[in-house]
Amino acid sequence: MSVEHNLISKTVLVVASLVTIVGLGTHASASDTATQISDVNQKISDTQKLVDDSQKKLSKLQDQQYSDSVEISSLTKNINARKSHLAEQARSAQQNDTGSLIEFLTDSKSFSDAIDRVATVATMVQANNQTLQDQKNDQAKVVADKKQVDESVAAQKKTSEKLRNDMADLAVQKIQLKVKKANEDAAKKQAEEALAAAQKAAAAVKAAKSNTEANNALATATKAVTTASTDNNSNTTATSTNTNNTASNNSATVTQTAYTTTNSATTTSASNSSVDTSSVVAAAVSLTKLNIPYVWGGQSLSGMDCSGLTAYVYAKFGVSLPHNTVSQEGYVTYESVSQAQPGDLLFWGGKGSSYHVAIYIGNGQYVHAPTTGQVVRIGTISGYTPSFAGRLK
Repeated sequence: MSVEHNLISKTVLVVASLVTIVGLGTHASASDTATQISDVNQKISDTQKLVDDSQKKLSKLQDQQYSDSVEISSLTKNINARKSHLAEQARSAQQNDTGSLIEFLTDSKSFSDAIDRVATVATMVQANNQTLQDQKNDQAKVVADKKQVDESVAAQKKTSEKLRNDMADLAVQKIQLKVKKANEDAAKKQAEEALAAAQKAAAAVKAAKSNTEANNALATATKAVTTASTDNNSNTTATSTNTNNTASNNSATVTQTAYTTTNSATTTSASNSSVDTSSVVAAAVSLTKLNIPYVWGGQSLSGMDCSGLTAYVYAKFGVSLPHNTVSQEGYVTYESVSQAQPGDLLFWGGKGSSYHVAIYIGNGQYVHAPTTGQVVRIGTISGYTPSFAGRLK
């Protein structure tokens, strides 16, 4: 009985060691990791809201960029027309033919009539000059406003970039923690299996009818503890190694998932070469007959913005374009506006910082969703000239 009692005592110690060394430690680690994953998920959710808000602000600023550019273009044309009109008046004043300003003044009937005519001419010249100055002032104001908007766009892009980088880092952290949790769960399962084996061995020791049976049962329990302890240490090392490897291998992928950059353009499901551009043009033109209002963020017949329109049209032909002008640049090969072919995209703004996009339909015309308060319509390159064109890769 003393030998059996000794064996049973050893077995109880073995089982206790198993619980202490493996079971409790693994449970605590798994619990801590689960909490960390929950915290990261919350951070991802909070950061995503900031990313969405930042994108909304950026899109509205880009909408304002477009409106300012259109207004500057219109004011420039008006100013040039006014200058031309004043120059024509100046030439007329220097001539002596019938109807000239000089003859108008010298042909007065009386002194008071001459005074009145001089006042009329002076008023007319002053009015024209004032109109010209007002237009120049308006242009200067809009140019200054556009400069401020451009600066705001640049600042908002930096904010968006930082938030996207934060999202990428959080995504990597989440992967690391999930790998760690998976290893911890595996270790916990092994510990629980080893504990069950040790408990079974302890029962076998108690039921043993000979020292040999008792020794064999004790050996089984001891092996369970040794195996569990070894596996737990191996899994701890593997967690660190696999986490680092996973983070390294997936960092670029996660970054691209969190932020659709222009480099993702190569993943488009269909190339432009497989699309019938005449059908693209027909689809784009058909939208101009539906009185579709400009709706920021829209991409349907009930309302669409500029990049929503281009994405909507090309989606009909199996080409998935992102809902963002800069991102759409990544799907094209840059070319000059003069080289544009029907079906190509036209962009306004700098390369990598465009703020408006349209579909070229040929003959110097394009289809676009202009701005708030307007509908999808046809525009002309001569009326508002794009900065560059792009052909889908």
